[in-house]
Amino acid sequence: MELHRHTYYRLIHHGIKCLLVDRIGHFTEHEYHDYLNHMMGKSSCFSMSNEELQVAVSNLREEGYLEDIKPLVSALEMYW
Repeated sequence: MELHRHTYYRLIHHGIKCLLVDRIGHFTEHEYHDYLNHMMGKSSCFSMSNEELQVAVSNLREEGYLEDIKPLVSALEMYW
């Protein structure tokens, strides 16, 4: 289960980074945590439940910010 959580952390980080670069033209860790807090009410993936991690990935995928790694997301859904 830990491996899957860390994979979700990476997916969320990647998706939010793509979103911020697309929308504001740059990315910082501070902006990442601010956006995650805005999106999920928590500024860190470590404090999120498994269900919250799934929702965050789903939201980013629906907005098109995980298209480049879509096969990985689909594979994860089979495990969780």
